[in-house]
Amino acid sequence: MKKCAVLFVSVLLTSLLLTSCQIMTPTPMPPTAETEDQGQITTLQAILTEQAATIESFQTMEATTPVPAVTATEITPEATQPPLYDGEFVVIESGGLVFKLPTEVAESATVSTVLPDDPNDGWPELALPARRKMDFSGYVIQDHFHTAVIYVYSIEKMLQAGLYGGNTASNLLALLDYPNVDLQAAETLPFLPPFNAAQVFHVLEKRLDSENGRGIRFLTLYSQGIVGVTNYEIFYTYQGLSADGRYYIAAVLPINSSLLPELQLSNDELDNIVDEYHDYIEDMT
Repeated sequence: MKKCAVLFVSVLLTSLLLTSCQIMTPTPMPPTAETEDQGQITTLQAILTEQAATIESFQTMEATTPVPAVTATEITPEATQPPLYDGEFVVIESGGLVFKLPTEVAESATVSTVLPDDPNDGWPELALPARRKMDFSGYVIQDHFHTAVIYVYSIEKMLQAGLYGGNTASNLLALLDYPNVDLQAAETLPFLPPFNAAQVFHVLEKRLDSENGRGIRFLTLYSQGIVGVTNYEIFYTYQGLSADGRYYIAAVLPINSSLLPELQLSNDELDNIVDEYHDYIEDMT
């Protein structure tokens, strides 16, 4: 996958950096509430628009012959900016938010409020405060292990509570505040919501910083055991801050690449890689 990254990494970079989001004006609200919602809307709109462009680009990727590595004395030409998503949108009004959803991503979306987790129910250290949740109807990629979802958490409440959410938010803030930290070299990257599985790898990591918010995006795979790198398991995630810096926004969005198998590996295929799984992951990423 790394060998082919040069073909499509620019598409993933540009949309959140360059997209000029058109936000519908919601029903008049008190100034404080409107400001809080607007910070979320701006970032959510950018994530969805970028995802639409990403879906389009991944469906048309082609493998090429590897090119020689660039030496220290060579100058790498600046990549040509690919076109942004210019398709159709549908206006969504749900959960107090009004935003435009690219039809390339899904048919519709609903925004709801999730109550705070009960520390006595499950793992107390994983308990998270109340948050907004965006679910999708007719998401373009259906046959996938994960369901497309976006969460909006209060940064202040997570930091006050500590626990897993607070630690994750602190780690993300550190990565954003110190841009010289190498994302690729990190063993794992900050991720919400908590999964009962391990982050097997992360690739195509990038910091995104614009008027729409700041965060990191990457492709990743979570698993409790040996799995293949396929379109069924891998997904795109954005972990970042809203435009006003008050909210942690976490997106889990399935993605398909024309370079990856569509289905899970068979038991025989898994048996063939189990003894050299580390090498397999290295080769695929």
